[in-house]
Amino acid sequence: MKVAFTSCMSTTVFAQQPVWDQIAAQNPDRLLLLGDSIYIDAMPYPNQATHPKQLELTDFQHHVLARWRLQLDQPQFRALVQKVPTDAVWDDHDFLWDEASTEGAIGRKIYDGNIRISRALFNAFCRTLEARLAPGSFPAAYNDASINQPNEPPPGYRFRSLADDLKLHLTDGRSWRIGKELLGAAQRKQIEANLAASPKAVHLLASGSVVEDDSGERWNQFDDYAWLKAQARQFDILVLSGDIHANRFKSTDLGQGRWLHDATASGAAIKKLVGAGSKCENYGLLTTAPTQLRLDFFSHGTPDSVGAWAIDRASWKATSV
Repeated sequence: MKVAFTSCMSTTVFAQQPVWDQIAAQNPDRLLLLGDSIYIDAMPYPNQATHPKQLELTDFQHHVLARWRLQLDQPQFRALVQKVPTDAVWDDHDFLWDEASTEGAIGRKIYDGNIRISRALFNAFCRTLEARLAPGSFPAAYNDASINQPNEPPPGYRFRSLADDLKLHLTDGRSWRIGKELLGAAQRKQIEANLAASPKAVHLLASGSVVEDDSGERWNQFDDYAWLKAQARQFDILVLSGDIHANRFKSTDLGQGRWLHDATASGAAIKKLVGAGSKCENYGLLTTAPTQLRLDFFSHGTPDSVGAWAIDRASWKATSV
């Protein structure tokens, strides 16, 4: 099985997105979008606003709906997701805006309306992906009843059984990101149940944030990091992450022969600093085989300097190839 994964794209920065043609050429069985599938906070904004938080809720809804529509209508993206089953998780730029959690947006009543709108439209995006962009699967107008429910639920945790020995966990790393909490207790329990139900399988954990880093938002900022390492001591976990506008592979030695791996592919159609800096066309490809997993990383259609990595299924140790 081949699973392509990437994150961070914006039609307002790049109307043409050749990365989707590059991924299509790999003939993947599945595509994972690991957050920031739009940039709510990338200019321009309507009504001379200098930040989306200044918009009235109706204008905010128009603005975010238009961003999702532009990405869904992007021809190269559209051709790929019509052909390949696609799942998505969200991150800060399609939740609200850059580093929204640092200002405590979830707990501030002033942003309740914005969050309801972003939930509704991301949920609609996921339904549209599941329908392979079937006609009418995405709301045609801002007043569509499907995106105007007063109690719109968060995207939450979703689970896919890709094979008997390969499970996919789509995490929601934004809806309960408060203080030192990343996923929330209920979501952690859901993940634990699915890990325990398939103890011999490889578990892919889709995350908008990388596991470890020296800056930016990452798992090792949160109490959930200790929980993640505890799970990785029991089960074979490969985190697939986004956010950092670069490709990267990192293994954490947990001792006693146990490892936690994090494969990051970020910067599908964006610049290094969103609207400035070098252009990114990055993605990763996971290829599964009975004895190993292989990870290849690509930039601008050619192998990236990150190199290729193989994870041995028996020892769960990674080596460069």
